Amino acid sequence: MILRRRRPHAFERDGDRTAIRLGDDERSMLANLAGQFRAVVADDADPDLRRLYPTAYPDDPEHDADYSELVHDDLVRTRVAAADTVVATASAVSLDADQLAAWMQVLNGLRLLLGTRLDVSEEDEFDPEADDAPTRALLSWLGFLLEEAVVAASADLGDT
Repeated sequence: MILRRRRPHAFERDGDRTAIRLGDDERSMLANLAGQFRAVVADDADPDLRRLYPTAYPDDPEHDADYSELVHDDLVRTRVAAADTVVATASAVSLDADQLAAWMQVLNGLRLLLGTRLDVSEEDEFDPEADDAPTRALLSWLGFLLEEAVVAASADLGDT
């Protein structure tokens, strides 16, 4: 019989809160990344943010412009507030549901921004010798953290 070692969880549901199971270096890096993300989103001038604001009406540019005008500023404010939450709670022992949602929003936003900057596609294979390997590894790690956060957030949905 092969014993499977349980992999560590980055986030673990603990009642109505979610424990953060990250080391100090990881927390510090996430707070730093969230701060950088906040600055880019708040400036709202980087063309690589386009994946954070996808086209709602691809066949109707006028309708799409109207929609964007209605929601864009709210989306920017929401993302800035989420980044502020990650920075403020990076050293916390646990997160409430709203804080965890903010973490997921920032992790996903960072993934979209990095993926756009790297021009990542599904056909890409990881090359550890490539110049962008550290950034691609970071992209993968952010994806792992996002998956762990989603699993933790949905841990007790079946219990309700």
